[in-house]
Amino acid sequence: MKNFNGQKGFTLIELLVIIIIIIILAGISIIALNGQRAKARDANRISDVKQIRTALEFYFSDEGEYPAISQPVVLGKGNAEKLCSKAEGGFVSATTACSQETTYMSKVPTDPLPDRQYTYTGSNDGFDILFITEKESSLGLAGAYHAHSETIDTSSGNR
Repeated sequence: MKNFNGQKGFTLIELLVIIIIIIILAGISIIALNGQRAKARDANRISDVKQIRTALEFYFSDEGEYPAISQPVVLGKGNAEKLCSKAEGGFVSATTACSQETTYMSKVPTDPLPDRQYTYTGSNDGFDILFITEKESSLGLAGAYHAHSETIDTSSGNR
């Protein structure tokens, strides 16, 4: 701590060593946080899909069928931002007005990342929601999952 002039203070080398140690620790913490962020997004995805499944079960309970569509739709975007009654169109855009008692989901969630999506396909007697996880989660390894009325698993197809 004393330099050759007899003054107290840190030398330039000591300061550089401390700065390098701080940079290394910051880099390690950023890397660790990125993994945790991906796990948090996966937990959010699983929660979102469970909420959508619940809303679809309420829809089925009232309407006697699931929303039937001819082409897969991206949930939370475009024409699938709300879930209303069958008479009001099932999955509809945000600009469509649903009556209060027939709104099963006033805002259908979207994937936490902008380049990913939840995709719905459905017929009168079943549905499939496709989503992709980033890390190992409560469902299993990272990858594509399909939500049906009974479960969430890796197999596709309406159930």
